[in-house]
Amino acid sequence: MPVVDPERARLIELLRQTAVKSAPEPIFRLASGKMSRHYVDCKQALSDPEARGLIGSLAGRLIAENHFDAIGGLELGAYPIAIAISDALFRTRGVRLRVFVVRKQPKSHGITDLIAGNVAAGDRTLIVDDVVTTAASTIKAIEGARRAGLVVAEAMALVDREEENGRANLESLGVRFAALFRLRDLLEL
Repeated sequence: MPVVDPERARLIELLRQTAVKSAPEPIFRLASGKMSRHYVDCKQALSDPEARGLIGSLAGRLIAENHFDAIGGLELGAYPIAIAISDALFRTRGVRLRVFVVRKQPKSHGITDLIAGNVAAGDRTLIVDDVVTTAASTIKAIEGARRAGLVVAEAMALVDREEENGRANLESLGVRFAALFRLRDLLEL
């Protein structure tokens, strides 16, 4: 009998309750334009402090100590994930992993930066995202971070739909990819 990780099981339960929608027919339009029977909106789960704590704990296990200087991704969805992981690593290991956001558009006022956060060229960064299908938003974050001089070699998502070549699209950029869950992990069988 396989060993059940209680944190993983609880986060799956929370994601099933709040983030996963399914229908008998493909009625959900994904960001890629594809129609699907399943839709995952992690923002619902990310509004829950228990879910964020579990995300931080589970993702923190996958991150090598002192491997990254900063963690971030495309605004809006990546920010609570990055904060949850950064906070968990600081709380459990004393690791200071600074958080940043890649804006969808540079600010039109003040310092017109594409990146918001305390990062500098040469910082080793982990890009995070909530759901990867084609990985288009993750790639946009990687490209923005690299334009700012950040070093990006790894990306992590909460959910890999395992569709439309998301993993392969990231790996074609020289980025290793990990996900906490696959879509099938979240579907009730």
